[in-house]
Amino acid sequence: MEQTLKERWILGSLLINLFLSILKLFFGVLTNSLGLIAEAIHSFSDLVASIISFIGVKLSAKKSKDFPYGLYKLENVAALIISFFLFFAAYEIIKEAFFHHEERQVSNPQYAIAVMVVAMVLTFFYSRLEKEAGKRLNSPTLIADAEHIWADFLSSIIVLVGLIGVYFGYNIDKYAAAVVSLFIFHSGFEILKDSIKVLLDFTVEKEDIQKIRNIVLKHPAIIDLKSIKGRSAGSYKFLELEILMHNLSLREAHKIVDNLAEEIKRKIPNIDSVTIHYEPVRQEGLRVAFLIDENENIKDFETADYILTVDISKDFEIVKNPKLKLTENKGQIIANSGVDIVVSKNHPNDFATRFMLARSSIMVWETEKDKFEEALEEVIKSWKEFNKKEGER
Repeated sequence: MEQTLKERWILGSLLINLFLSILKLFFGVLTNSLGLIAEAIHSFSDLVASIISFIGVKLSAKKSKDFPYGLYKLENVAALIISFFLFFAAYEIIKEAFFHHEERQVSNPQYAIAVMVVAMVLTFFYSRLEKEAGKRLNSPTLIADAEHIWADFLSSIIVLVGLIGVYFGYNIDKYAAAVVSLFIFHSGFEILKDSIKVLLDFTVEKEDIQKIRNIVLKHPAIIDLKSIKGRSAGSYKFLELEILMHNLSLREAHKIVDNLAEEIKRKIPNIDSVTIHYEPVRQEGLRVAFLIDENENIKDFETADYILTVDISKDFEIVKNPKLKLTENKGQIIANSGVDIVVSKNHPNDFATRFMLARSSIMVWETEKDKFEEALEEVIKSWKEFNKKEGER
C-alpha cells in the first residue's frame, strides 16, 4: 500500500511538471520573458527529475537474491540525481540572465503574470501535500521531490515580482531570474548532502537510538547495551545491537531477543531488520546463590528468607554480595540475579520454580551442609576438581 502511494505522488508530480513546462515555455516564447523561459527550463528539469524519482521508487521495491538487503538505496540515488538537476536549472537561469547578448523586451506581461499565478497555486499546494506524504511514508524521494517543487514555487514568486515590475515599466525580469537560482541551488545542496549521508551509511537519528536504548534496557534479563549500529537505505532502517544478558538458556535468550526485535519494529517506523548479538554477562567464573535464613543457615526453597550471591573468579577469588530478600516469586528473583548455581537443601517442589530455573540454565546444588561458609567451601572444592579434570583432557 505504501509503495502504491509513493508511486501515485511521484506520478502526480510528473504530470504537473509536464503541464507547467509546456505552459511556461509557450507563454515565455510568446511574451519574450527571460524569467518565464528560465522557469520553463526549471520545470523541465523538474519533469526529468520526477521521471527519475518514479523509476527510483519502482525499482527500490524490487527484491533480488543478488541484493539481499534490498534495492532501497535506489531512492537515495534518485534523490542524488535530482540535486544535480537542481544545480543545472540554477546554472541555466544565471546564464540566461547575465550572458545573453541581446536585451529582451517583454511583451504582453499580463499573460506571463497569469501563467505564473497558475504555476504558484499548483506548486504551493502540491509541494506541501507531497512533503507531508513523504514524511508519513518516510520516503526520501518524495521529500526531495517536494523540495524541488517548493523551489519552483519560490522561484515563481521572484519571477512574478519581475513581471509585475515589467508591467509597470521597470525591466527587472533578468534580475528576478537570477535571484531564483539561489533558491534552487540551496535546495539542491540540501538534497545532495542528505543523499550522500545515506549512501555512505550514515547512522540513524539520535532520537531513534535513544528510543532503542530505552526499549532494550528496560528488560530485566538485559544487563547492558554494548553498542547500537544503524544505517538507512531509502525509506528503511537496518539495526545491529550488541547486548549483555544474564546467563540464560539458548532458547530463553533467543525468545527474549526475538521479542525485543519485534518491539523495536513496532515502536519505531520503517525498520527493515534488527540483528541482535547477545553475550552472557559473565563468560568466566561462577556466580552462586545460597538460600539462607537471617543467620546465614542453608535452607530450602520453601523456608529460605534470603538469597546470598557470591562471585567466584577463575582464580577462585571470592566476592560476597549483599543479601536479597525473597518474596513469593522466588524462581523469578533467582533467575534475575544472573546466577549459574543455586545452593539449597533440596530441589524446588513446585513446577513454576523448576521451570523458571531450567529455562535460565541455573543448576540446583543440593547440600547437606548447614552453614553458608561450609556450603561455599564445598562448591569451590568441587569446581576446582572439575577444572583440574577439564585441564587434563
